[in-house]
Amino acid sequence: MQDSASLRDVTNVFDHFRVSARSIWNTAFLPDPEFREGYYIGQFEWIAKILFDTIVLAKLDMDFPSEDLFHKPIPFFHVIPASSSIPLMIQSPRSPSQAGYWDDPVKQVSLGKVEMQFIDFFDWNQIAVLDYRYYRVSIGRFEERPHLVGREALIETHYARVIFRGDPQTS
Repeated sequence: MQDSASLRDVTNVFDHFRVSARSIWNTAFLPDPEFREGYYIGQFEWIAKILFDTIVLAKLDMDFPSEDLFHKPIPFFHVIPASSSIPLMIQSPRSPSQAGYWDDPVKQVSLGKVEMQFIDFFDWNQIAVLDYRYYRVSIGRFEERPHLVGREALIETHYARVIFRGDPQTS
């Protein structure tokens, strides 16, 4: 792990992206029913990737493969609790056809006891008004519950901060 001098709170950079992307969806795509279907949803996802690459990655002088963006954990963006203990929802293992159950019995994480990498923002309904209320993360370490490592979790954005570790080799 790096010393704290090489860590940087970039929550405001993520919030800038969050507000920009949801504004584009909510004002340009959502009002037109045609834009809430197949091809146009894909176009919005492409726009969101360009925005993230420009607003977040370029600002921090980092690269991440576009095809992995919003699908795989980004090793240099760590989502941490903003207070000593916060609520979260952890996805339970099921078959791919049953994905989407965030019902693991563990409902809290403590600061310093867990490492989570950012994957994406999340809302329950992806074709309604977007708020990007949650960070979708991958659990990389969980001291008290090692069986949860590798699982995804949802954390409300106001309960967490995003920390940038500039050297991904130590992440």
